[in-house]
Amino acid sequence: MAEKKQWNILVEDQLIDRLNNLALKAGYASGNEFAAEALDTWAETLADLMIKLREIEGNAVKPQREQLLAKLRQDQKSGTERRK
Repeated sequence: MAEKKQWNILVEDQLIDRLNNLALKAGYASGNEFAAEALDTWAETLADLMIKLREIEGNAVKPQREQLLAKLRQDQKSGTERRK
């Protein structure tokens, strides 16, 4: 079993009550156990989403930015040539 550490996180009583109630519904021994599991699941999901977002940005946004910059350079070059 992994070593458990305590974090001193300030949480409103209303959230503690809600976590305790949800823990019972979901079959957890305590709201604390449920909160730890929920936080772990959420963190893993959020990390996956952030990785996917970076991947999408790399595949879509960066090439579009490069195309726009190339067009801007071309337009600036054309404008400079017209002035000569």
